[in-house]
Amino acid sequence: MAIQQNHNDPGKRKHSFYHSLYDYTMGVLWIAIGLLFLLNRRLDIGWMKSDPLIDTLFGSIGIAYGLFRLYRGYQKKYFK
Repeated sequence: MAIQQNHNDPGKRKHSFYHSLYDYTMGVLWIAIGLLFLLNRRLDIGWMKSDPLIDTLFGSIGIAYGLFRLYRGYQKKYFK
């Protein structure tokens, strides 16, 4: 006998909301970190002295991961 799961359960809906909020927040933070790596020379940040290739690599990966987190928060496929 199979038990039907109700996806309209208030607990699951609340969990889905908080999980998507977490994904949105982390997405924005990762994009900000990526932009910081990409724009550190233009902003003349003295404490970030590293190779421009490393900055470009980490900046691009940070922005890509941030966009992925925003998309995952928008999708809300947590219970499938």
